[in-house]
Amino acid sequence: MHSNAYLYGEGVEVMQIPQEVIDDRLGKLKVKLAELLDHSYYTRDGVRCNEVLEAIDFWESINKRNV
Repeated sequence: MHSNAYLYGEGVEVMQIPQEVIDDRLGKLKVKLAELLDHSYYTRDGVRCNEVLEAIDFWESINKRNV
């Protein structure tokens, strides 16, 4: 993920996403991950587990990407 300065240009201010929006999405993603992991290692959808983990990482660091 590129920085805001790289994507929008130097000196451009972008609004931060409200913490309650981030918390809501993280909560739902963590519930889905728990559902996915509640299956045998041999039958679970590993690709989807990885994608949900990536989404969790994204939302946990979304407001820190303003450098």
